Amino acid sequence: MKPLLILDCDEVILEFASPLARWLREAHAIDLQFRSFALVGNMHHMASGAPVEPAEFAPLLDGFFEHGQHLQAPAPGAIEALTALRKDADLVVLTNIPAAWRDIRLDILKGHGLDVPVYANDGPKGRMVKDLAQGRRAVFVDDLPPHHTSAAKHAPDVGRLHMVADATLRTLIPAAPDAHARIDSWDEAEHWIRATLEGQPT
Repeated sequence: MKPLLILDCDEVILEFASPLARWLREAHAIDLQFRSFALVGNMHHMASGAPVEPAEFAPLLDGFFEHGQHLQAPAPGAIEALTALRKDADLVVLTNIPAAWRDIRLDILKGHGLDVPVYANDGPKGRMVKDLAQGRRAVFVDDLPPHHTSAAKHAPDVGRLHMVADATLRTLIPAAPDAHARIDSWDEAEHWIRATLEGQPT
């Protein structure tokens, strides 16, 4: 059985921050500027300058997942690296997206040449990482530190790679102390993933 590569989608396979900002601007006249690692606190109505209220956030994010995912382009080098890795590993996508919009994400990934299973998740990902790995040699790639902490707790034998595709967010997202490595370039990440899946020390 091949080893397993478990991938987050947003800011790992597909760009997220820039497409979200574009969609908010074009569809809702909302300006998103990342001055800190947060969405709500950095979103303002363009006409009034008033901040977006927390209660407005969930419907806006759902709207993006329903109507704006087509704006998401692959992170630089992602498709090429994952296509190469697929020769020697099984790939699955574990993404925190409402199940209602999972099929849109699945189709978008297929459109970029990545026809792999997509699992919709809610909350920390560690238990799902464990269930997906099922004792196989595996690597988990995600941009958010809490998911690495969760994976370390529930699936400690799985290799954990912290990756942030967006250059602006890299300086804002905190370090992930429970990840085995931090690599933001797919050219470098491919080598680390391959070595880890082959059993070399993380």
